[in-house]
Amino acid sequence: MKAYSPSEHLVKQLAGLPDSPGCYIFKDELGDILYIGKALSLRSRVRSYWADISWRERPKLAVMIPKVATIETILTNSEKEALLLEANLIRQKLPRYNVSLKDDRRYPWLAITYDVAFPRLVMIRDPVRFKKDNPRAKVFGPYVEAGQMWETMRILRRVFPMRQRKTPLFKDRPCMNFHIGLCLAPCQKKVEPEPYDRMVKQVEMFLAGRQTEVIDQLKADMEKASDNLEFEQAGKIRDRLVALRSVIEKQQVFFQSNKVSHDIVAEAHTEKMMSVCLMKVREGKLIASETFAIPLLEKTSWDEAYQAFVDQYYTACEDVAIPQTILLQHELSDMDVLREFVSGKAELAVKLLVPQRGGKNDLVDMAIKNAEHALGQEVNRVTQLDAKVERTLTALKEGLGIDRLPNRIECFDISNISGTDNVASMVSFEAAKPKKTEYRMFKIQSVEGEPNDFASMKEAVGRRYARLIREQKPFPDLIIIDGGKGQLGAAMEALTALELGGLKIGDHEFSIVGLAKKQEEVYFPNRSMPVYIPRRSEALHLLQAVRDEAHRFAVTFHRKLRAKRVIASQLDVLKGLGAKRRKRLIDHFGSFEQIKLATLEEIEACEGIPKKLALELFTFMQDLKNKPKAKPILTGMEPADHSETDADAADATAANVSGEALAMVAEDAGQYDDGEIKEVSILDQEDEEEFYAEDVEPDEERLPGPEDE
Repeated sequence: MKAYSPSEHLVKQLAGLPDSPGCYIFKDELGDILYIGKALSLRSRVRSYWADISWRERPKLAVMIPKVATIETILTNSEKEALLLEANLIRQKLPRYNVSLKDDRRYPWLAITYDVAFPRLVMIRDPVRFKKDNPRAKVFGPYVEAGQMWETMRILRRVFPMRQRKTPLFKDRPCMNFHIGLCLAPCQKKVEPEPYDRMVKQVEMFLAGRQTEVIDQLKADMEKASDNLEFEQAGKIRDRLVALRSVIEKQQVFFQSNKVSHDIVAEAHTEKMMSVCLMKVREGKLIASETFAIPLLEKTSWDEAYQAFVDQYYTACEDVAIPQTILLQHELSDMDVLREFVSGKAELAVKLLVPQRGGKNDLVDMAIKNAEHALGQEVNRVTQLDAKVERTLTALKEGLGIDRLPNRIECFDISNISGTDNVASMVSFEAAKPKKTEYRMFKIQSVEGEPNDFASMKEAVGRRYARLIREQKPFPDLIIIDGGKGQLGAAMEALTALELGGLKIGDHEFSIVGLAKKQEEVYFPNRSMPVYIPRRSEALHLLQAVRDEAHRFAVTFHRKLRAKRVIASQLDVLKGLGAKRRKRLIDHFGSFEQIKLATLEEIEACEGIPKKLALELFTFMQDLKNKPKAKPILTGMEPADHSETDADAADATAANVSGEALAMVAEDAGQYDDGEIKEVSILDQEDEEEFYAEDVEPDEERLPGPEDE
């Protein structure tokens, strides 16, 4: 390993660190976040990363620290605030070298929507985003076993008939859920708010593990109904009690006292994987046992991963989910801070213990056994998956007759309609899985107004690999071109122009093929006859999955551009006049028509509008006023004009076009998930959460992703 010494800029930053609590953020030369941490003293904590003894104790630092280019700090009033800030930043930014519960988003959670008049019980995937839109909601989970969550939902809906539909199905009558006893029809005012809210509170207590209280309340309600001679109502409550007790009876009793409330957190690990078991004991009964698999990447130690799990889990969970006692397998470095934090959150004195003997230690041992069992299953699953990937890539290598195992694959596709909104896409697969951070999309600039897939492919391939050469980034092992000989020939022209015609850069050799859709023929450069891979081969399935993903990605981008063009404002044609400046103009003048009537001096007086842009806007408006009157395209800023004109036919056409555009926008919006980038199998075609583009205008370089919210 080369000798490392920090840069002058970094030395100055280390010297100027404050001696106060807060969070620190390590970034590389490109500004990407490498690591986020917290400290009681930022000065002593951050400087310790550059000490030799730290590198010996934590091998990860030898890999991470040489990449650190800048350090950012956020000061807090206490270490407790720093703990919460660190956990939130890690969940939002997902730094490369932090241990984060990245898989949380694929686990289901249950939420009670207290932000509406009659709350509902709903399943969600992203609790952070949901809480942002519904701040009063109560969230429970995550449920690692989705079947367990749906069984809980089924029982709760039968016992507590809460509202299920977000909006009523009918205006004048209840839906079928009311008639079969699964809803009280609050939409038709068939239930008063007070008894409904009482029922919702019972659902909250049940999900929080306070099941005895729920049983006692239902018993009291049943007896009250019976005393009032409301025997039908009493019978319904009795049936709910029976269903509820059948669930509770299945739970294992650990303590005779129903006041015992514990969480037990234990782990088992190998060099590359850790499994954490979280067991929940409420009212003396085991109500849940969940396991979490955490990869130990980038030489991360198991103790760091264990502490990160505990910190992130309890900073994210609701106050009602925090027990009286948390039993840990290992001591934590921030035990006192975490104890203070969870106690304040739950508004009770929460104990954090590491038992060494007795009944509590037996509970930890049981959690360890569950963690070891889950770890063995996860290791077997990963081993089988790795074997399948290796088998598939080997079959592809042999089927194509290439020399290198195609571990990294890049595929290109073109999308346009008669040459308009001409775009190209490039998707990247590593180890037979999509690597979505490497996806790229291109606005084709050399061809417009005529369909020319060959020239478009040549431009996209040329721009992609010219950039890789310029930035000295690694090349793929296999390039796939969606198309036949013509598209493949165009791609080869682009590579030849970059002096890559020999399919070699430095010591790295790569291959390029064209995949035609009709018979799935695979074409090679300078070969007239295609290669056919067996239809049932896993290798062909991988090629098809990569090609189809590139096609989907290209079509999605093309549809977005087309919809944007169809419903564009007249002012969009002016460069430098973006959404914020358009809003300032409309706020200043009041309407689009007033902007047309404004003088140059009045436009220049508008805050945030430079003089050069004001002149261009004034000239544009004068030209617009001098044009013959016609039905204008909607700008989105003026009130709707409902007056009748001679252009009714044009209005109908414009409405149809706008309707088509909005339908496309809605269709595209339906393709987006609610969270972050995932890696999925070659058969799991998940929708995009984040897109990137190369060499396009800055305001269109990347479509909105999670960090833009």
